[in-house]
Amino acid sequence: MDFFHHQDTARQRTGLLVMLFTLAVLAITGLVSVMSIGIYFYFTGEPFTTQSIISYCLLSFVGVLLVVSISSFIRLSELNANGGRGVAESIGGKLISTDTSNAKHRQLLNVVEEMSIASGIPVPPVYVMTEEHGINAFAAGMSIDDAVIGVTQGALDAFSRDELQGVIAHEFSHILNGDMRLNTRLIGALFGITCIAHFGHLILDNSNSTRHVSRSSSDSNKGFAVIILIAIVCLVLGWLGTLFGNMIKAAISRQREFLADASAVQFTRNDQGIAGALKKIGSNVQGSTLNTKASDEMSHMMFGQSKLSGFSSLFATHPPLDERIRRIEPNWDGIYAQHSHAQSTAFDNEQVSGFAVGGGSPASQSASPSEQLSETGQQLISQLPPELVDIAREPYSARFIAFALIFDGSDIQREMIKSYVPLASQSTLLPWLDYDLPLHLRFPLLELALPALKSLSEAQKISLCKVLRELSETDNQYSLAEWCVINLLEKQLLASFGFIKQHKTLKQLEESVFWLLRELAWVSHSQADKAQRAYHCALAHLGFPEVKLEPANSNWHLSRAALELLLQLKPKDRRMFVKACRLAIESDGEITVAEGELYRVIACFLEVPEPPLTVSG
Repeated sequence: MDFFHHQDTARQRTGLLVMLFTLAVLAITGLVSVMSIGIYFYFTGEPFTTQSIISYCLLSFVGVLLVVSISSFIRLSELNANGGRGVAESIGGKLISTDTSNAKHRQLLNVVEEMSIASGIPVPPVYVMTEEHGINAFAAGMSIDDAVIGVTQGALDAFSRDELQGVIAHEFSHILNGDMRLNTRLIGALFGITCIAHFGHLILDNSNSTRHVSRSSSDSNKGFAVIILIAIVCLVLGWLGTLFGNMIKAAISRQREFLADASAVQFTRNDQGIAGALKKIGSNVQGSTLNTKASDEMSHMMFGQSKLSGFSSLFATHPPLDERIRRIEPNWDGIYAQHSHAQSTAFDNEQVSGFAVGGGSPASQSASPSEQLSETGQQLISQLPPELVDIAREPYSARFIAFALIFDGSDIQREMIKSYVPLASQSTLLPWLDYDLPLHLRFPLLELALPALKSLSEAQKISLCKVLRELSETDNQYSLAEWCVINLLEKQLLASFGFIKQHKTLKQLEESVFWLLRELAWVSHSQADKAQRAYHCALAHLGFPEVKLEPANSNWHLSRAALELLLQLKPKDRRMFVKACRLAIESDGEITVAEGELYRVIACFLEVPEPPLTVSG
């Protein structure tokens, strides 16, 4: 499969379809305005001039556009408020506990953990739709921090580990490609068009009472006729707009599915995993369909077509199954894979024992092709003590992982941590404070703990972050290592950031850009000439002129403030800035743990998924 070609084609077609969708929204708005004004002039007999026509049309267009925009904004706000978790629960998803002992669930969590660590995406919560026996999966959420992954029980029962990796890679591709945000915006825009029809319907519903009051004069009758005809125009054009809008939305969704398939193959370097998963959908009696009432509205989020349609070619949110398979596997013989539940169970149990960190040695298993995707994640996780991984996966004890990563060996911190650990757990947890954890494993361990920490209540999350700051202040020094742990957790756990408009350029925020690049240059290089070279390398990538590198300030509180300001950057500028940071770090050919952790925090804070940097030596 030429996945680069398919990726480029899908992106180009998506761009054209989004443009067409935008034009359709404007066209419907314009038609409603023009026809309403035409009806008004025809029935009222009011003399019209070019100026009056233009004035009325502009006024009407702006009014209709405001209705569409406000309705869309309200719908988007509702979707944003629910978040990925709300969407998953609304379609019957049940959150998998991070310390589950269920073999199937453990295998799924292992795959998600490995891919997250390898790709630079925070480990998302994972859901299972236990009542759904169709083979399907989904990704939901408005941002990387808000993302969740889910699969149906049918998928868990049917897929081998290779196929599960292919499907999860497909869902990760949706996250990386920004498809969740795109789909949410399309839903909002469609709702705005639908409100035009609802407006017309509302007028017609109230027409009888209006007619009764206005029966006394011919002028009133004319006015009533104008209102009724305008309502009919709104109703007809609103529903037509919704119809064509849904067609375009479905076409966009089909292109994003092709893109995600191609990206999954690129990600795994194995086309058999995702192709095998698609074949099993074809052989399954229920296919990928869902029983949930929300299957229609949420169909664009799913791995496979979740609802059958009588006009499948026009309104299908997914391409035909055989076309998807042939794009991945051109020489496919047309035979769908038959699934044996007994064989899958035996195979998967063997795979779980081989890849679960606490259940055996990963080295004892021979790697299959698709395992290249999460090889980095597997290697890092396999170096951690199984007992420590178990602590990270349990919601209450996962807090101890954060404490341990802040711990500097002082008696003051030891006593503070002891006071926050229940007496019954002290003998199990406190000895790990003295464990000599290799530095390059600090962040992989922290990221393993994230799903468990995210399951805490809001009050518990706030309390945890407060305690971490108190621990960091015991020696009156705020080290880079402490700053990295605290800021990664605060970005992932606290909801204090809210909605931030991403509209500014690097030039507009150049003071914050210079500040962070300067601190990064000095963290990366102790020698002035190397630091200057790294600084200039980053500035050149961003198109800024060379300036003299000022001495390091090491005020990490101001660095946090600078990062928060950069959240206002446009997505493209965010990616450029993160790449500039990487170029600065790599300028001397060596990467330290401190550089890798700082880079990870910057990328995570700006919601730019980047694989972890490989530490030198």
